[in-house]
Amino acid sequence: MEPFNINNYMKIVEENRKRLEKIVEFEEADRVPVIIDVGGPYYAKIFGYTFAEYYRDLSVMLDVQIKGIKWRLKWLKDDLAHIGVWLDIGSIAEGIVFDCKIVMPDDRNPWHSPWIVPRIKTLEDIDNLEIPDPYTHKGIKAYYDRLEKFRKLVKEYYEDLPVGGRLQIHPPVSAAGSLMGPERLYSWIYKYPDEMHKLFRKLEKTFVVLQEFYYDITGAEPSSLGLADDHAGYLSRRLYEEFAMPYNLRLYERFGKRYRSLHMDSHMDHITDILRDVYRINYADVGVENDIRKIAEAFKGKVVFKGNANWRVLMKNYELIELEVEKCIYYAAPGGGYIFDNGGETYAGVPPDKLRYEVEYAKKVGRYPIKEENFKHLSKIKMLDKDIDLTV
Repeated sequence: MEPFNINNYMKIVEENRKRLEKIVEFEEADRVPVIIDVGGPYYAKIFGYTFAEYYRDLSVMLDVQIKGIKWRLKWLKDDLAHIGVWLDIGSIAEGIVFDCKIVMPDDRNPWHSPWIVPRIKTLEDIDNLEIPDPYTHKGIKAYYDRLEKFRKLVKEYYEDLPVGGRLQIHPPVSAAGSLMGPERLYSWIYKYPDEMHKLFRKLEKTFVVLQEFYYDITGAEPSSLGLADDHAGYLSRRLYEEFAMPYNLRLYERFGKRYRSLHMDSHMDHITDILRDVYRINYADVGVENDIRKIAEAFKGKVVFKGNANWRVLMKNYELIELEVEKCIYYAAPGGGYIFDNGGETYAGVPPDKLRYEVEYAKKVGRYPIKEENFKHLSKIKMLDKDIDLTV
């Protein structure tokens, strides 16, 4: 197992945390924080493990994540502000909770991410979907048994290292997308609205019982809630208000009395007022499909936000990387409240050298106070006002 002493890195982490604390109070620190969302699969690939090895072997999962922490702090040098490991299952929570067939990477397909085989194919399947009892459900019990094994493994090698992990589905619209597939989800909202509300009510109740189960077994109190709702971003505003907003709002009101966050790796720039004024979120993780100008205008001084840089430019040339960095920082960073990152997760296969260049360039350009003379591509950045795609 990779040697690791958390105390050797706490000085760096604490400096990163102080910078972040200023930004989330809508103050200008020395520079814009740069926190890159890279996960276990990305680490696994750069350290020579397949996805099959990573997801199936807890010792490999732990070794990969420890190597990843050290890699970020010593080589990538982004502003990682928290050290910990987690039980990584990919995006298959709905499959576990609702007894779907789950396809895991194996020796024949070692680089496939875990995925769910949709189980809702007829309207009768909605009627037959059962809200699970977390105390007796075999899949949920198996997950928490595996989490306990992971905790024991971590404690054996790294006694003071925090371990994360809870089993929770996505909010109703995105959970439905996993259970029935996106094409059926969007067409059935038009064709069978009453039946879809029936499904969403079941999914909302399932979210609630899973959340309350977690509080019961851990003794934690319901004070903060983060939702990840990618599928809902592709609904029109009218459909979002009918099929997503009521369910998400009830979840926030029930479990997020102190703090609320939202990840949408899809469109949110058409519903920013709902996120800001109805949900009253504190933090937003912004995907690449959003107009950073609209997001900054809506959230400035009210919602801390992170992301939007198009990770696809990391597969191209260095000038496009610079353009993407400058675009995000120019429009979003003044006055604080913005954390630089790629929109969504930075996927396995992105070249590490280009990722490090992106981090270095964001640190260089993002020094406060933000000045136009720091942007060498300013004339091109302002082409956004003419709706010119900078990534072409």
